[in-house]
Amino acid sequence: MQNLLIKNGKVVLFKQDDVIIEKKDILVQNGKITRIEENINCENDDTKIIDATNNVVMPGLINTHAHIPMSIFRETTEGCKLYEWLNEKIWPREDKLTPEDVYWASMLSYFEMISTGTTCINDQYFMPEEIRRAAMDCKVRAVITRPIMDLEGALEQRIEEFKEFYESRDRNDELITYSVAPHSLYTCSDKCIKATADLAREYNLPIHTHYLESIDEIEDIKNKHGKEAIEVIKENYEGIHIILAHGVHLNKKDIEVLKTMDCGIAHNPISNLRLGCTIADTTKYLQEGINVALGTDGQGSGSNLDMFEAMRVACLIQGGIHENEERLTAKQVIKMATINGAKLLQLDDKIGSIEVGKDADLIIVDIEEKLDNITMVPNLNEIANLVYNTSGKNVQTTIVKGRVLMENRQMKIKNVKIADVIQKCNKIAERISK
Repeated sequence: MQNLLIKNGKVVLFKQDDVIIEKKDILVQNGKITRIEENINCENDDTKIIDATNNVVMPGLINTHAHIPMSIFRETTEGCKLYEWLNEKIWPREDKLTPEDVYWASMLSYFEMISTGTTCINDQYFMPEEIRRAAMDCKVRAVITRPIMDLEGALEQRIEEFKEFYESRDRNDELITYSVAPHSLYTCSDKCIKATADLAREYNLPIHTHYLESIDEIEDIKNKHGKEAIEVIKENYEGIHIILAHGVHLNKKDIEVLKTMDCGIAHNPISNLRLGCTIADTTKYLQEGINVALGTDGQGSGSNLDMFEAMRVACLIQGGIHENEERLTAKQVIKMATINGAKLLQLDDKIGSIEVGKDADLIIVDIEEKLDNITMVPNLNEIANLVYNTSGKNVQTTIVKGRVLMENRQMKIKNVKIADVIQKCNKIAERISK
């Protein structure tokens, strides 16, 4: 693997709970950050030098909840509520998908995340072998699983499918990790919930589940399990690390219990707004000491995988529920999209911040004062500008574990052309829509 020296960039660093930007050079050797200093001189002719003048260098963004192959369902949610969208628009089309469809749809999403600055993504979707194959071809970092539910029975089959998938992993692949994923409390019986808890303990893996995304779930879960959602979580997953996707409708009791557990929230603001699920009070969750990270959900409900857009909306919507009160800041939301996400995925020893010894998952963002960046001029607050006036299209270079996947907006994925991926996915979307 070629060593890298990123010079002259404005580097986003986390120091003493603060987010700061300092002009530094970054040396990357064997995929890891080895020096962060001013004016590092290149002593090795094999080292690739990347000039980050007029750029910000950030930790790669971490998308903590997505459904990777759902690129082919983009903008199917218009005018729908959650259950209506799932039952009428998504599940009937998913029944028509082949493994090859899932591979190409995943490729489209990986190209999208690389081009918009995401270096790690947490997935929950079926046919995970194809999602993993595409991730390995693109060299991205991903947390992958096989969702488990038993609405139509077949629990033992789903458990066996997960085991076969997990046991088939490449144990030497550090970029692919795994979770156990009960789809949700409203699609899983008591038996299913217990089975997933047993799996998580057997394999020492986190739980990744949808949790209180819509108001309808509150009563549906009570009717299905005979108790509140938080009681189901507490009784079954105590002692297991839990990734709770959405967490829109947490009440005081939920918060008090979750504070005592090893868990966090994967907040998906755009998807929640698109599906009319109202607004999660992430300001309060953070104030109460609950880890909150950021996600996009699948493109069917979240529209895209642009984590810069997710950051912007996450900040803005807190003003809708905190009138004249302290609320989420740009610095906090940058942490949500980076180090908080790493903690939620139990990867913070490797990624999430720019530190010596960590893997070099980095993005370089164009902030040059020019027409394409006119909304940033004058750049009076570089951190706020990253959140409110930047999009994924400003990302120039994306690096995962020291490997350059995109440079100067040019993809470096070998043997796959984006035009071919787009053509295949358009054909898939057309076929399954009939």
